[in-house]
Amino acid sequence: MRADLDLKEPANARDPYPVFDWLREHDPVHWSESLRAWVVTRYPDVLEIWNRPELFSSDRFRKVRAEFTSQRPEVRAVASVLADWLVFRDPPDHTRLRALLQKAFTPRQLEKSRPRIQAAIDALIDAASSRGEMEFVAEFAFPLPALVIALLLGAPAEDIEPIKRWSDQLAAYLGGSLDGEDNFTRARAGITGLVDYFTALLREKRRDPGDDLIGLMLRAEHEGHTLGADEIVSNCVLLLFAGHETTTNLLANGLFHLLRHPGALAQLRARPALGASAVEELLRYESPVPATVKVATEDFEFRGARLRAGEMVLPFLSAANRDSRQFPDPDRLDLARQPNRHLAFGWGIHFCLGAPLARLEAGLAFRSLLERLPDLALVDAEPRWQPWLFFRSLEELRVVLGPAR
Repeated sequence: MRADLDLKEPANARDPYPVFDWLREHDPVHWSESLRAWVVTRYPDVLEIWNRPELFSSDRFRKVRAEFTSQRPEVRAVASVLADWLVFRDPPDHTRLRALLQKAFTPRQLEKSRPRIQAAIDALIDAASSRGEMEFVAEFAFPLPALVIALLLGAPAEDIEPIKRWSDQLAAYLGGSLDGEDNFTRARAGITGLVDYFTALLREKRRDPGDDLIGLMLRAEHEGHTLGADEIVSNCVLLLFAGHETTTNLLANGLFHLLRHPGALAQLRARPALGASAVEELLRYESPVPATVKVATEDFEFRGARLRAGEMVLPFLSAANRDSRQFPDPDRLDLARQPNRHLAFGWGIHFCLGAPLARLEAGLAFRSLLERLPDLALVDAEPRWQPWLFFRSLEELRVVLGPAR
């Protein structure tokens, strides 16, 4: 493979969009030797992959060919937990799990969370405003969704710090680190810490189930099915991890691009009603999860490429979301873009369960930040991106605040 098409190259990790542009035009279903997977970049092709779970399995731990797996104990220990995550299951198990977990994400449950989310936002802004500056990722974009999902699960607020440490250890593995570091030992420590934590919390909740997500999962029933203890614990880890990691990226990436585009920022300040549309455009423009892993379930031809059963297929959501066939002028940040059928939350049966919560948090956060901090500005116009393939994450985002309202 030519080095300039290798998505593991540092320059492409920082800015993958030129590579995506070339691949969409010249090699839309591209075999990557460095990733040992098919890279898919056109919008209709990515959409078809999400819509064809019978051909493109989400079960990367059971369906992938042996040559793509590792027998290392620490890798197998992590995989044994992740294999029960809703996002890595196919029907009929996925259908059963989603129907049960969906009961914890009703509009009524989310609306009940609005005051707590707003209070957390205000407290974080108050804490930072006295200093006049903030490292936005560490001081706002991470603690807000982590606190919200922990409280929704029924975890005490004082447990956020160890939860963050374990989650960070897991993130470098799930993010698809491109820096060559061996992250499996850290990932095992992180997954073990989270499983032990939620196992203990589940024991407490069995004695006194409340109106939190764990209590709802304990009571959930669908067509005679309930959730087993291992399934509850595994999906608590999923909800905790996915509920903050991706929303952290949405908040940080979104603020970064708003502050880099003063015209769009002024438009949003002048028209707060654009808030919901702005969140959708920020999701499209810099998708928090650039890609996911699917597995071919049989030998077949796809857009001229010959796929074999067990090979990995990487539908790149971030590439599809910049496809000019679907989005006119795709490299322009247009907060009023309509229609905006982006794929940042996935599609079909695997559409993100927590999407309404992420949208609620981001909408409230951006509105509060822009209303209360009218002088908000970037310190570094070119911050560093994490060297990850499956998460689009800033290492840090330093901002100056000015007086708070």
